[in-house]
Amino acid sequence: MKTWLYFQSESKTSAGEKLGGVQSVAARFGWHVQIVEGIPTARKIKSLVSFWNPDGAIVECGGTASDVDPSAFGRLPVVFFDHDPRVLPANAFCVTHDSAATGRLAARELMEGGVANFAFVPYIHRRFWSEERERGYVEALSLNGYGCRVFSARFSAKDSTRWQRRLREFLEGLPRPCALFAANDSTAAEVLTAAKFVGVRVPDELSVVGVDDAAAVCEHTEPTLSSVKPDFRRGGELAALLLVARLRDGASFRGERRCTFGPLAVIRRASTRCHAVDDPAVAAALRQIRFEACSGISAKTVLGGFPCSRRMAELRFRKAVGHSVLDEIHAVQLERAKQLLDGTMPLKVISDFCGFENPNSLRKFFKSKTGMTMTAWRIQNGHRP
Repeated sequence: MKTWLYFQSESKTSAGEKLGGVQSVAARFGWHVQIVEGIPTARKIKSLVSFWNPDGAIVECGGTASDVDPSAFGRLPVVFFDHDPRVLPANAFCVTHDSAATGRLAARELMEGGVANFAFVPYIHRRFWSEERERGYVEALSLNGYGCRVFSARFSAKDSTRWQRRLREFLEGLPRPCALFAANDSTAAEVLTAAKFVGVRVPDELSVVGVDDAAAVCEHTEPTLSSVKPDFRRGGELAALLLVARLRDGASFRGERRCTFGPLAVIRRASTRCHAVDDPAVAAALRQIRFEACSGISAKTVLGGFPCSRRMAELRFRKAVGHSVLDEIHAVQLERAKQLLDGTMPLKVISDFCGFENPNSLRKFFKSKTGMTMTAWRIQNGHRP
């Protein structure tokens, strides 16, 4: 049987979605995906390759700083997934999250809150994805005439209490109200803890957004945490498709060896002040729409989740959000289409990822909402077909 090895990192935040993307492509081409937990030593890699005799491998590094020695795989075709591209050989195949785009999306989200003060808190340890998120966030704010205060303290893992103490001092010194973007959800959770200890009220005085939409974190902070959700499944698909192309073309491969996947959406919860929703049914409906709008969910399905009549549910949603359920679904679908148009995905394929039955339906919808064709929008934003 044709086999791929999938080296899965110890990070479980996005493991299921990444693997799901890989397996969906593998199934289309009739490949078996053999999962290997963690990143083993070079000697263990050699033994695994000898045992399975795979046709290729995907090494999912989970965005960590740990280096994987590409030479350990010998001549086996490999795609590195979420590894720091700066430390890979120039000819290596890799797929990474576009962290700068995530920073830009967080900036747009927080600027909608109407505040004039902004801050960024990086990950406690130096990571390439944290630096890229900071860059995208700060540049987007600067473009719109805003400055940004960046928390600069970094310590070793043994100094986490010292880091938290410095973070509290940083939050106390911020002008208020302020909008803060944290490098990931665990960092954002630390921000919420620090804010609570120094009496900074969230979201009234401080709006907070993280990254990853890790439910185990976001749904259990006080208040619950808004977060930018990366399109992890799309990342898995891209890694698998890149490996397919590498296996198909061999030495004659002339395509792009380095691909990125962007953010999927901002999952809004109570930590962002302009989107805090008191009605739990409406909050649940917003989460459902953010997750399923691009899978073709209908307004009827969303409204069916309310513990009341459909008419009353629509009234409750309008009162809390300011527009209808269908408008919210369309807003998520349009946001998704624009994100995909930022890349090189063919127009005829984009509809599959936005919840539309066919490309023509998406084309008509996009033009009705933007006044432009998808091709014109792509060109205007610097992407030639």
